Amino acid sequence: MEALKNGALATFAKLSFAVTSPGVVATDDQITRFLGDLRPGVAPTIADRSAFKRILFESQTLMMHSFKATARGEEALPKKLLAPERQARLERQRQELRGLDIQGPLEPSHALHDLCASMIEKNEVAYINPSKCLSRQQELMGTKPEKEIQLDSTKTALVIKEQNSTAEINITFDLSLYQAMQRRTLALDLTGLVTYEVMRKWIDRLFALYSQPPAPGFQKVSQAQLLRADRQAFIRLSELFTGSLKAAVVAGKFLDPHVEKLESDMAVAYFMLPVPTSHSAGSTDKMDKVDKDTKRAAAPNTKGGRSSRGFEGIQQTKETGPNPDSVDRHALTYTSRRADLFQL
Repeated sequence: MEALKNGALATFAKLSFAVTSPGVVATDDQITRFLGDLRPGVAPTIADRSAFKRILFESQTLMMHSFKATARGEEALPKKLLAPERQARLERQRQELRGLDIQGPLEPSHALHDLCASMIEKNEVAYINPSKCLSRQQELMGTKPEKEIQLDSTKTALVIKEQNSTAEINITFDLSLYQAMQRRTLALDLTGLVTYEVMRKWIDRLFALYSQPPAPGFQKVSQAQLLRADRQAFIRLSELFTGSLKAAVVAGKFLDPHVEKLESDMAVAYFMLPVPTSHSAGSTDKMDKVDKDTKRAAAPNTKGGRSSRGFEGIQQTKETGPNPDSVDRHALTYTSRRADLFQL
């Protein structure tokens, strides 16, 4: 294996064409000559030839399968991590993150790993909603995606394909939302997109702003604002990262430098700004309404040179007649004056 790496044949794609073309069986003489050129001065043993034949057969078989899948149009389907590769990466991740217990509620589901791996296959950064970040336990407890019959790319034959998983979880509680984001961070780290420590610092920063007490006159940052900022962060990452997700990285991982800049990015921080409370605005509107009603009631409604209040008084007099109290008062005054005249 070291000789293959030193000879720049560390991938199956290169090795499949090293001796013969895929589909053409290599002879013993060709394999012996190739191993002699690969390690000058070292005679290949029977074990060396047997091991190399197996590796060569696997590389050519995978390459043929890749060619057939491309011809059928199956490359458009999301790529899935193979079980041995996923297990090897998970073990390596647990060794690197010894202080983190990656099991139970923190172990990402296989579907989440496949979503992250599909970003590399499509060479684009996509947003993964936390509601789709299931744990492995939740994935096992859920229903398995059903299979359906579809037409192939040539529209001439029927194939059976497994539907994509559409399972979602409830993230209304803060703990469930934080664990979902942690699982997404672990899946991104396992597939080599973002380093766990870098992404975790950004998630902790979001939750620090989310749990911060609001200033007087402002509301607390809501969970909807946090989710909008999380979605905007991935949109900014897709805009800032212009390289290839399949290229080799010297230090860190592909999105590390861009994730570190999200905290100072105003396009993302804008969504975490506190919103003013509606109490003061509502009370001001209410006072304005009261003032308008008071002014409307105090202003006379003149029509035809006569106020509405005087018009209502005339109408009342016509309908009900004069006021009895006023008639009695005038009658008593007239009687008292006649009595004074008779005394004179």
